[in-house]
Amino acid sequence: MEDIKVLVVDERPGLTQGLLLALPRRGHVRVLGPVPDVSSAREAIDAGLADVIVVDLDREDGMGVAIVAALRDADDGARILVATRDERPETVVVALAAGACGVLPTERVAHPLIDAFRRARAGELVLPARDLPLLVDRLRERAMPGRDERALLASLTDRETEILALLSDGSSTRDVAERLDISPLTVQSHVKNILAKLGVHTKVEAVRIAWRHGLHPTTRIA
Repeated sequence: MEDIKVLVVDERPGLTQGLLLALPRRGHVRVLGPVPDVSSAREAIDAGLADVIVVDLDREDGMGVAIVAALRDADDGARILVATRDERPETVVVALAAGACGVLPTERVAHPLIDAFRRARAGELVLPARDLPLLVDRLRERAMPGRDERALLASLTDRETEILALLSDGSSTRDVAERLDISPLTVQSHVKNILAKLGVHTKVEAVRIAWRHGLHPTTRIA
C-alpha cells in the first residue's frame, strides 16, 4: 500500500509531534513538517511531498483560515484538513467555506487518523456526525452561488442524484457501493459524471452544492 504523505502547516511542532506519536511507526502514513506558511507549503506540494495538508487553526497569528483559502486558491485539487481545539460548528463551517474537506478527529488515535487521511486523499468529507445537520444549515446560509445550481442538480440522472445524496451524508465510495449493491468502480464512474455536470473538480465541492439545496438523506457519517 502506498504511503499517504501528510504535510503539517503550523507555527509550532506540537501538532506534528502529536500525530507522530499517535500513528504506528510502520504504518502507511508519513507525517512531514511542520512548515510555517503558505509559500513553504507550496514548495513542498510542488515537490510532491503532500497528499494531504493539515492546517492548524489555533495559530497565534490567527492566519489558519487564510492559509486554507490560499492553498485552495493555489490548487483546486488540494486535500486540506484542519486541526483545532475549538469544537464549535461555526469554526468548522468557516474552514469548509475556505476550502477544507474536513477536520481531524478530536481523539488522536491511529485508526481514526489513518481513516481520516485516506478519506481526505480520496476527496471525501471528514466531519463529525453530531455536527452535520448544523453544518449543512450554516453552509447554506453563507452560500451565495453565482449560477443556477438547482438547474445543474436537475441535470443529474436518478442514480447520480442518489449517489450524490449518499456522498453528502458522509458516505465513502465503498459505503455507497455496498448500499446500492454496485461496484466501487461504477460509483467512481457516476461521480465523474456528477462532477462534470455540476462543473466542479472534487466530491467535496459537489457535496457543498447538494447541501445548499437540501439534497442529503438521513444523517450518518463514519
